[in-house]
Amino acid sequence: ACFSPPFYPFRDNFYVFNSLHDLIELRHLQKRILDEKKRATEWAIIGGGLIGCELSSDLAVSGDKVSLFHAENRLMERQLVAEDSLKLLAVMHSHSIDVKFQQAIQAIEKIDGRTSILTEEGHSVYDAVIVSCGFKPRTELAGNIGLETQRGILVNRYLQTSDKNIFSLGDVAELPDNKLYAYILPIRSQANWLATYLCGQETAGWQVPDFSAVAKVHGFEADHPYVF
Repeated sequence: ACFSPPFYPFRDNFYVFNSLHDLIELRHLQKRILDEKKRATEWAIIGGGLIGCELSSDLAVSGDKVSLFHAENRLMERQLVAEDSLKLLAVMHSHSIDVKFQQAIQAIEKIDGRTSILTEEGHSVYDAVIVSCGFKPRTELAGNIGLETQRGILVNRYLQTSDKNIFSLGDVAELPDNKLYAYILPIRSQANWLATYLCGQETAGWQVPDFSAVAKVHGFEADHPYVF
């Protein structure tokens, strides 16, 4: 169980949103800017996936100015069909969120107490930057002991690695469909299934349970099923 840490480029110059401590830190920054500068906070969010879109929406609805940088050409491309991505974009625009697509972040720097983002288009400056770029499975240990890895640790439908005596589950386990299931419900399902399998009470391989992670973006509701 080696878990998957968040992906952190340019770590010293931005915030993340992974714990209660992170939330408190961001709220303190928001309050300080309002108290000292008498204006809303100007945020840059890097990552247009599920968490990045939800966070951008929450901050914008609270009255802050938000720019959302995304490396792909549509929002939540791993969870939404193209039509719903367009609908989500329209909702984000209705909240005055500045969405920037196909953005390769080259640097994040501190300048005079604010934070600068460098892309091919040049510099843009914000009060703070929050990175929400997903996670990178921690496969080093598995690789060092000779287990097969790609994006994650390769497993079969029985959650067995290339060494049949070693099992892997959670968001580091890459299933035969080449997917990593980084959501609570399927991870719990894997843990429960593996316990029964190891006790000899299960013979069929693990099956992906029915689940959905709905984007909690103010004013948005997908017209099609989510894709996972």
